[in-house]
Amino acid sequence: MSKLLIPALVLVSSTGVYSAYAAEFQSGQAARAVIGQSSFSSRDPGIAAHSLFISQGRLYAADSTDHVQTFDLGKIPGAKDELFDRPGVTCALCGFPAVAVANQSVIQGVAASATFGSTVAVADTVNHRVLIWRGVSGSQKPDVILSRPFLDPVSVALDGKHLFVGDAGWHRVLVWNTLPSGDDTPADEVLGQPDFASAVVNDTPGAGSLRNPSALASDGLNLFVADAADRRILVFTPGDSVLPGDAIVNSASLVSTALAPGTLLTLQVSGLSDTSEYAPASADTPLPRELAGVEVLLNGLPLPLLSVSPEQVQLQMPADLGGASAGSLYVRTVHATRAVSTTSALAVKFTAAFPGIFAVGANEPRSGLLLHEAGAPVSPDTPAKPGEVLTVWATGLGQVDGPDGQVLKPVSASVNNEPAEVVSATLPQGSVGVYEVRVILPQDLGARSTVQLVLVQNGNTSNTVAFPLE
Repeated sequence: MSKLLIPALVLVSSTGVYSAYAAEFQSGQAARAVIGQSSFSSRDPGIAAHSLFISQGRLYAADSTDHVQTFDLGKIPGAKDELFDRPGVTCALCGFPAVAVANQSVIQGVAASATFGSTVAVADTVNHRVLIWRGVSGSQKPDVILSRPFLDPVSVALDGKHLFVGDAGWHRVLVWNTLPSGDDTPADEVLGQPDFASAVVNDTPGAGSLRNPSALASDGLNLFVADAADRRILVFTPGDSVLPGDAIVNSASLVSTALAPGTLLTLQVSGLSDTSEYAPASADTPLPRELAGVEVLLNGLPLPLLSVSPEQVQLQMPADLGGASAGSLYVRTVHATRAVSTTSALAVKFTAAFPGIFAVGANEPRSGLLLHEAGAPVSPDTPAKPGEVLTVWATGLGQVDGPDGQVLKPVSASVNNEPAEVVSATLPQGSVGVYEVRVILPQDLGARSTVQLVLVQNGNTSNTVAFPLE
């Protein structure tokens, strides 16, 4: 079977088109693309497919309305620069309208069997098992019976190497990296759940969750999962390395949280780059979307980068997330040898605002980077005073409006659990993701040499920072 490339795996550069052929699926990884919905979190009328089939670069999906929809797997929705030049484009890997729709009744349940060469796999849903025949007449007893890991097997797929089984009862897809040779061989990986022990159903769809894997198809590289309950088709692609669930942190708080528009982030994964490179210091120059051969792609679009090193990547979230509450992120690296590597995709959640306060030090609560009203830093030699106005540097405060860059979501503050008045919360003109929050310290803080401050916005609490008090 030939390998087909979907837009998630093809990127156009000034020197040509690089394709990423990856290694193996990883448990808990996210999908890289979604068909039938405008985002990974939307739940609009879409495709409730009960059968999938791939042939000659096209995906055919039979849905519950007696339609067969055809999708061109090789069609790229514009080059990178074109996407960024178009206002409102927040996802290059969502939607994918059908190139043809045919009125054709298809018997439901076709997806419960799969063949590759002389191998046949059947999902025996009633008996909660999967049957496999290896190149022998179907009248013979199955060569392999898989029964132990299933609650409700409803779909199967083969690609000559992997076996995929959709388990609706556990809202997941089980993956065998090689065709099982013995009864009840355990699966190697699980998709749609963080691990084999979980059976979580999310109220809001995401890039890493499934409700009902009603049909499966593989082109030898990508796995297409029809998630009928959420009326979409998710596309899972292996990666050469794993992107851990806690790899992305707020650059100020150093905590992994839901991601807000404009937030400065740190990707704490080593080995993504061979060398170090930094964005130009000029405020007039937009942040690059590739440094040292590294791109961090959110919903298929490369994010602005501040710096790249073999130890970590500093980046910024887009200012507009298009109303989505979830997305998919992965890293792609073109190495000095021109070899291309990709990570597995990571499901991420979005929020309107989630503040993080910049601080220094190794132990929590760390020392906050705060300024006196005159602009001098707060330090043990120049401590803060009760009733003084301090400037707090933070990121993650979300979208802004007006000529002064006022944040849209109100911000509150507390010092040692006492309310502190917030005078203003703004994103200064020319600032890259660093907000200024001006706070009036309470008059009565007691006889203390050190106090602690937190910000609260959109129902989310920042990290706690400490600072000296006179």
